[in-house]
Amino acid sequence: MIYVVNDVAAVPNGGGVYSILEDFYMDILKNDHENKWFFILAGNFFPESDNVKIIVRNDLKKSKFKKMIFESFTGRKFINKLNPDVYISLQNLMTYGVQASKKIVYLHQPIPFENEKSFSFLRRREIKLAVYQKLIGRLIKKSIHDIKPTVIVQTYWMKKATIEQCHIDEKYIIVRHPKINVDNENKIYHGNGKCFFYPASSFLYKNHEVISKAISILNKNKVNNFQVDFTLDKSQLNIESNNVNYIGHKSREYIMKKYETDVLIFPSYIESFGLPLVEAAVKGDIILASDTNFSHELLRKYDNTYLFRYNDAKELSRLMEMVINGDIKASGKKLTIRDNGERLLKTIMNITTGEKDVG
Repeated sequence: MIYVVNDVAAVPNGGGVYSILEDFYMDILKNDHENKWFFILAGNFFPESDNVKIIVRNDLKKSKFKKMIFESFTGRKFINKLNPDVYISLQNLMTYGVQASKKIVYLHQPIPFENEKSFSFLRRREIKLAVYQKLIGRLIKKSIHDIKPTVIVQTYWMKKATIEQCHIDEKYIIVRHPKINVDNENKIYHGNGKCFFYPASSFLYKNHEVISKAISILNKNKVNNFQVDFTLDKSQLNIESNNVNYIGHKSREYIMKKYETDVLIFPSYIESFGLPLVEAAVKGDIILASDTNFSHELLRKYDNTYLFRYNDAKELSRLMEMVINGDIKASGKKLTIRDNGERLLKTIMNITTGEKDVG
């Protein structure tokens, strides 16, 4: 079979979007030596093989307008020349007119589907997010409604939102959450409550600002004996505080170790999945998280979670102070994962060939 994968949006250092592509591509390279694969990408990011090839279309990455024209009009001719049996979009938006017998979209961008915040074109910091939420989001929903591909989502809240907002039947949607990075060590949280941790990028909706405000409230109340680590460089965030430590990007292994000693603060209010929540829970960590639909879904079976309204710095500061003073302690119980997710290649093969065991 011939598979064509479109993901010109993903580039190195692009966060979770690139991680999805990289894991998927390398899994194919290692485990599928029979099918023919073409990846339409913004660059030659990975090694090729006899059956896995990269087609570079950096022009589509540079121009959003050209990319929209490609997805709506010109892309069909380019893609159909490859004679795909299966067409896969890893970038949420489906391409019109592709003649593949099977079409699949991996819908992992929650911004157009969430209802926590409406971004404004009138606020400078929100313009790009408003464009994605209100304009590109509309195109994503229309393409899914019109083409009716098989839609892979990571959570049930995304499934519900997709059904309601794309106006499609639930038979088109498959829920498969990503594999959780569970190490073989049985060590769980044993910190002293003075160290907090937030592994996240610097996007506005990651909401570092509410942590900054909570720190200011604590300092005004003469509470200073704590530290918050951000996985960012100082240049990425405009927060100055003696209680903040910028540790830069860290490996998954490093982050899993941090859950053993540091309390997770997770104030993000837009997530498709929210992986750190589950990673921390399997380590028995104390979790202070935004009160959102994804938090409720992922942590419904975990009792060491304390939720706060995502923009309520006073409530977050209260919870942080309770942790610092020892009023909130780890229960010693960790989240047990019965279904540890599924590799994307396995999901794709199951959809297209019925093959459940790949590699």
